[in-house]
Amino acid sequence: MNFDLTDEQKQLADSAERYIRERYPFEERRQATARADGFSRKQWRQFAEMGWLALDIAEENGGLSGSSLDLALLMEPLGHGLVVEPLVDTAVLCASILSGVGQTQKRLRLLELIASGESVMALAHQEQHSRNEYQVDVCTLAHKVTDGWILDGRKHRVFHGAGADQWLVSALLEGSREPALFLVERTAIGVSLDGYELIDGSRAADLHLNNVRLDDTALLMHGAAVANALETALDRAILALCAGSVGSMEAVMSMTADYLKTRVQYGKSLAQFQALQHRMAEMFVETDQARAMLFSAINAFEGTDPARRRVAISGAKVFIARAHYFVASQGIQLHGGIGTTDEYAVGHHYKSAVYFEQRFGDSDFHLSRASESWIGASLELPLGGALHA
Repeated sequence: MNFDLTDEQKQLADSAERYIRERYPFEERRQATARADGFSRKQWRQFAEMGWLALDIAEENGGLSGSSLDLALLMEPLGHGLVVEPLVDTAVLCASILSGVGQTQKRLRLLELIASGESVMALAHQEQHSRNEYQVDVCTLAHKVTDGWILDGRKHRVFHGAGADQWLVSALLEGSREPALFLVERTAIGVSLDGYELIDGSRAADLHLNNVRLDDTALLMHGAAVANALETALDRAILALCAGSVGSMEAVMSMTADYLKTRVQYGKSLAQFQALQHRMAEMFVETDQARAMLFSAINAFEGTDPARRRVAISGAKVFIARAHYFVASQGIQLHGGIGTTDEYAVGHHYKSAVYFEQRFGDSDFHLSRASESWIGASLELPLGGALHA
């Protein structure tokens, strides 16, 4: 894959960096997390005006048909600014799932709502005993009635669920036990929420579905299509978060370097101490390697081999999560006490690293997933082929 940026891609990256620098200062982010939804609706509308919410939607569905590289170029500066708005959950994860909906008019209308910023959507898939969105033993049931469906069940850890206008809810069709995805409106009778704050300041909720009546058009997909759509969408969301994590690491590097240059000890700036220079060098190496892993994941996602995509995405998730944690923790150490205060951004980058490591499966899960995918792909190759893969 060619990673030389086109003029349009340079403009996308530059505009995102300028927006974060001029219109999304850290104090704006702190105010957004203090709101009931955990993010700013005003910023969300501006994201739509910038075209960011339509970037990862195919052109035939009313979007901009951005590539994986385009998505990474957008997400990196957003990670730099610790953007808390649900762009990944709505405009990447849910939009990817909706792109597989067979009802053409329904699909176009829902994706239009996302692209225009009129709707915030969240995936309600996890249940009480699930580890992550990849490993869910669905117990929520959908019962067929004459004029539609009735849903009963509970969904846990619905990220951005408290501020969502609509949820994509997974359930089993009663009788056939087929997996299915339903669209549930926030205004639906029988829905209740228990919202709570997460470590990075964003919000999540547990969703209670008690005899929720839906019409026939609420059923978006069922059968094998559900698992395929979910896996592809989850991998896409991880790719976006990986790019955001690289941006966060760059931000920590920048603010730490500035702090070391201005903080004076024993008559000279901290930046002149060799031991601290070595720490900054280690942070640079981790960040550079994380970017390489991101490029590998982008390249794999643009290919057609699902096994290679799984290996690359899970491998990038594990490596970048570890690197992000290292860089953010070193940033706090080099800042000293000020790095732990709520008013200073470096501590929030550390919380972002902790959040990223757990989101969409922790490192143990993705190490296992990558190894299983690699072994499976190797077994399909001719004798000796695995050595040259």
